[in-house]
Amino acid sequence: MKKIYYCYFLLLFVVIISCRRTPKTDQDRAIALVESRYKDSDQKLNFDSAKLDSLYNISPAAYADSIKKGNELDATLAQLESEIEHLSQAESDSVGLISARLTKERYHLLELAKTKPTFTGWTLTGVNIEGPQPAVKNFNFDKEITKIVE
Repeated sequence: MKKIYYCYFLLLFVVIISCRRTPKTDQDRAIALVESRYKDSDQKLNFDSAKLDSLYNISPAAYADSIKKGNELDATLAQLESEIEHLSQAESDSVGLISARLTKERYHLLELAKTKPTFTGWTLTGVNIEGPQPAVKNFNFDKEITKIVE
């Protein structure tokens, strides 16, 4: 009978320990790294308005926007080229200058389109640091959130 109680006690102990060890979220790990950096400081940290976001070499929204603008420029350039033939020399030169500027912008957007968005790490924004010099800081982390990256 004592063996059964010991088994139940052992099982209960294992269940309690496993329930207490909840996995940390990415934001919890980021906050812990910032706290460890400031542990010897007089400054008080406030993470109430802090937000963890992903970092990319180019934001996916900017990449999609550059593709969209590039397609719009292609349509505009095609329209300009078709209209140049029907214009006088002075008007044609003026439209040619505009077309050249648009073409330069298009090449810039094509270069940007070659750079695909790549995940580079994480950023914790909106950390309030109180003390002699209060500030709101942002911290960048590596992909695994194991260290703060400058």
